[in-house]
This record gives sequence, structure tokens and C-alpha cells, in this order.
Amino acid sequence: MEFHFKIDASKALELVQRQLPNAAPYVNASFLTGVSKRVQSKMQAQLPVAFDRPTPFTVRGVWTKAATKTDPKASVYFPESRASSGKGKREYIRPGAEGAAARRQKRSEMLLVKAGVLPAGWVTVPGSYAMRNLLDGFGNMKGQYYRQIIRNLQLKTRETRMAKPISAPSMKRAARMGVENEFFAVTPGKNALAKGGGWLPPGVYKRTGKNGRELIQYLKFVRKASYRPRLDVVKIARAEVRATANAEFSKAWSGVIGRFAARKGITR
Repeated sequence: MEFHFKIDASKALELVQRQLPNAAPYVNASFLTGVSKRVQSKMQAQLPVAFDRPTPFTVRGVWTKAATKTDPKASVYFPESRASSGKGKREYIRPGAEGAAARRQKRSEMLLVKAGVLPAGWVTVPGSYAMRNLLDGFGNMKGQYYRQIIRNLQLKTRETRMAKPISAPSMKRAARMGVENEFFAVTPGKNALAKGGGWLPPGVYKRTGKNGRELIQYLKFVRKASYRPRLDVVKIARAEVRATANAEFSKAWSGVIGRFAARKGITR
């Protein structure tokens, strides 16, 4: 997500240029950085309003890049991951904010695709059991359960590494049930894996109960996850720029000119 605002501070900088020419680039950089920080704070304050219980990690996912005297441009942005590496942990903020017909695959989903379990382009959502029992206070499935799935399904996290071995406790539980593995995946399509030979929805399941006959769904496979727009970032940013630009310029002027004036013997 990228948008641009151009702030014309030329008239204000004329005074700086006349008194202390060397200070002008520093005032400009400090001013632009200050405004970007104000936009960042405003955006972070709006995330809990727009989203349901965003984690502190999510709220910290609004980043800034400071302006410099040689590059008078400050940025406020949501970080973006590379398509080849899977969706970054903060990647969902951008489609969740502006809306999207589909989101990029997460790292765990790309591993399932490579293993031939999840069709290309499909994504995962918490399964029926996970929705009731495995979500944290922010409505997300904890990382420990994803790690259990990755280890038990023997998914290689890197091409150059072997898959991590299944934990001893998990192997013992599987042995007690008389099955090879606690976890298994069901690919989309026809099957007769449910009780009585019925169809079992695609996803990742864990066997439990006597002889492993009870199946609990950790992940559900779906074609896509779409998002409706929740946060008008351009509107929020524009309003904050207009509301804080004058104050931030005065702050930048005071901070930078104070240092230069002391050296030049100029009274502020």
C-alpha cells in the first residue's frame, strides 16, 4: 500500500534559508519525519477501532522511514513480504485495511502446497475444533499448534533441511491409538473418511479418543480469504497531516535552529 502527500513548506523555509542556510535541510527533514510519526501514531490508534482485538504486534506493524537532509521524503507504510517466502506476519494488515478479493499465502500454507496437501492459491482458516478451543485472546490460533502440524506432517521449512522429527510424546500417543500419526491432512475432493463413510471437509485433523476414531479439525482448507475495507488510511493520513503540519514545523524549527543559533550567536 502506497500513497503520497506533498507538503509545501517553501514559505516557512524561506525564513530559515535567510537566517541559517545550512540549517534548512535539517529543519525540512525533521519536519517531515515528525509529521510521519504523527500519522503513524494516528494509524496505530485506529487499528483497534477497525479490527477485532488486534495484537500488540499488529499495532506495531505501522512503520515509518525518516526523511534525511539529502532525501527529504518520509514514509508511513505497512511492511510487505516477498511472494516467494510466504505472507509475513504483518502482511494481513494491508488487505484487511484496504480490502482485497484474496490474500497472499502464509508461510505455513506454502509449506502445505509444497507437500502436495493444499492446492495452489488455497488458504487455511482455523478449523471447527480450533475455533472452539485453540484460539488466543486475540482470536488467532497460537503458533505452537502450527508447529505441531508442521512437525507431524513432516513439512520441510527449508529445502536444504530435513523436516523436524515428530516429538516423542506425540509418537507415544499415536502408538497407543494404534495409528501411524496423530495428525493427517485431507485434500479437497471426494473422500469417504468421515464416520460411516461420509465426506470429510478438507483440512488438517488430529486423531484422538479410543483407537483414534475421534477426529478434531485444526485447520480448514478454503479457496480464498477475502477482506472488506476497514481502514481508510488515505483519509486518516490526510487529516492528520493537515492537523499537525504547523505544530510539527514549529517543533522542527525550534529543535534544529536552537543548535545552529547557539553556534552562530543568533537570538531565537
